[in-house]
Parts: sequence; structure tokens; C-alpha cells
Amino acid sequence: MADIKFSCPHCAQHITCDELWGGHELQCPSCQNSLVVPAPAAPAPPSNATGSRGPVPKPPVTVTPRLALGQAHAGGGAEAPQKAIPIRNLAPPPTKRKSPLLKYATVAVTVIALGVGGYFGYIWFRDRSNAKGEAADRNSGGGDAARTVAANNAPDATDPNGGGSSRATGTRQRGAAAAAVDGSTNAAGADTQPIIPASWTLEIGAAKIPDGKVNGMIAGTNFVAETARVDPVGAAQVLRLVQGQVASPDRELLVYLHLKPGEKLGGQSLSISKDMTGAAVPQVAKRWKPNPKFAPQLKSYFTGYAMKLELGQVADNTIPGKIFVALPDPEQTVVAGTFKASLAVIDPNAQVQVTPTATPASAAADDAAARRAAQDAFQRRYGVRQ
Repeated sequence: MADIKFSCPHCAQHITCDELWGGHELQCPSCQNSLVVPAPAAPAPPSNATGSRGPVPKPPVTVTPRLALGQAHAGGGAEAPQKAIPIRNLAPPPTKRKSPLLKYATVAVTVIALGVGGYFGYIWFRDRSNAKGEAADRNSGGGDAARTVAANNAPDATDPNGGGSSRATGTRQRGAAAAAVDGSTNAAGADTQPIIPASWTLEIGAAKIPDGKVNGMIAGTNFVAETARVDPVGAAQVLRLVQGQVASPDRELLVYLHLKPGEKLGGQSLSISKDMTGAAVPQVAKRWKPNPKFAPQLKSYFTGYAMKLELGQVADNTIPGKIFVALPDPEQTVVAGTFKASLAVIDPNAQVQVTPTATPASAAADDAAARRAAQDAFQRRYGVRQ
């Protein structure tokens, strides 16, 4: 097979290859540039011994490299060292084996992500459910009214008048006579005062006390006073308007009244504007439960609020009154209406009755009578006399 000898058009490197490369493109082994091998010339038929050309050429005597570099062309010249044509490996690369640790890490990250998402999703769903329940409670007036009636009919264990007294007014203990005096209760002792919504304002001139049961909003939630009472706390008499249990109320408004020396509870009339300060301004506090499962929170106000308070005279261990309180909080807390508060202790204004001291003679006579009565009882029981 004939060889094709040519030079690289880019680097002039001498290249030798067989004729099968003719017309094909290959890469120069020296400069790595692409080139096209020139087509071989048509071979002339060899002549035989007689001088005529035979049809079949003689096979080559020696085998020459199929592709060689640096061989001299027909015109002569020094031979250059041969370089082999680089062979390109067209086989696909071996498949990389994946590490099992990467698979386990992917599964672990997925499980952790699902767990975290489920946890925060549960918290979000729970908070949303609580918010919907509170919104429904605020928007339904019947729920507060039902709780009010149930609270008035249920006994208050902390009431000093006894476990059988009703909350706030004690009308169940007083019976029909108290119902005839107080037109706001019926014969069964249930509170029948209407609930007239209160309007929030910090302008004391625009504040109005509705002629109905104490109600309003505390910390953004509807409030209806189920219990009204006055408790002594240190040197103050605290007016408490409570919704829920007295020991742990759902919502509550507290007014701390400091009586002057010699002043009696009852007959006070206070008008506090938002710009008043000093000792004449009583402390007012709100207490509420952001979550029914936890203890209530307390926030006090010493100024900046508006309040009207009118107290009647103490009678039958109760004190009637009217109130309007508007607090400067973002929720616009307001409580207003009429009430009849029970006293946690015996009327502090009542005079102490002094029992006359017995004389020695009367004391001796009483002792003798007591001994005789004891001896008579012993004889009737056992048949003998002591």
C-alpha cells in the first residue's frame, strides 16, 4: 500500500501516512491542529518484463509505518524522529459508585425537615384554633350571659357570708325580701340587670356610665362582671370586678381605694382624668388570661386613665356603686356599669359592741349553775350522781 507524505500546514511537520487517510481529517501529532490529508495520486500500472503493463501491481517488498513523522519527502532531507498518532479512547467512563453515607444523610435530612415542619405546623394550628375560639367567644353575647347566670346561681366558696350565698350580691341568702328591695334581681336570686355596652374614651367629660350590669372589654376580650366584692389589701380597700373564679379569674378589674384617717367606706365619688397625678389618683389594674391553661397576668396603671366611681352606703354587708374606667392600653380596655359589691369582711364602718364584764358574784353563780346542769346530765345518762 502506498504512503502519502505531506507537511502540516500549521507547523510544517513532516507527516507520513498510508493512502487510506487520503481526503480524511486528522489531528497533527505535533501541534494538535486539525488538517486534511491530501488525496493520493492515481498509481501508474507497473510494467512487466516485456515492457507491457500488467493489470496487477506487485506487492510492496517492505512494510512501512502507516503514519510517521519526520521522514524525508521525495526531495530528500534529514529524517526526523517518529511520533505516534495519539489514540482516542471512545469508551464511556466507568460508572461512579454512590456512597451509602450520602443516601443515609439524605434520608436523615428529609426526616428532620418533616419533623420540624410538623412541629411548627401543630403550633400554628393550635394557636389559630385558640384565636378562633376567643373570637367566637367575643362575638357571642349569649356565652357571657350564660356564664353570668351560672355564676350568679352557683355558690362562692370564698364569700365570707357562707357557702350558700350567691356571687356578688348574696341575693340567694337574703331571699324574697332582698329581691323586693333590689329591683335588679328576681325572686330566685338571679341577676336580671340588662347588659348595655360601654364606650371607650379617655375624655372624662364624654364618659358615660350605662344603667346596666358592669361589662366592657379587658385586653381585647368581652368582659361581664360575675362577682363584685371589696377586699382589704394592706391599708387599701380593693374593689374587684371579676369574671370567672375569684381565686383565678379569667378577667378582672381592680380599683385600690385608700381611705383617709377617720374616713368610712361608702359615699365616695371620684372623677379621675387622664392628666391627673399624685396620691389622689388611685391605682387601677387589669388582670387577664392570655391562655386559659396559665395563670392570669396583671398590669397596673397609676395615671393616664379615665375613671368615674360612685359608691353608695354600706348596708347588709354590701355596697352599691357605679363605675366607668377606660385604660390607655392598645386594646382600649373599658369597664362600665352598676354593681353591688359584697364585703369580704364584716362592715368596717360598724361599731364594735362591747360586752359588759361580769361581776365576780354573777360569775360564781354561773359556774355553780353549770356544774349542777352537768351533774344532772351525768345522772340521767348513767343513773348515778357524780
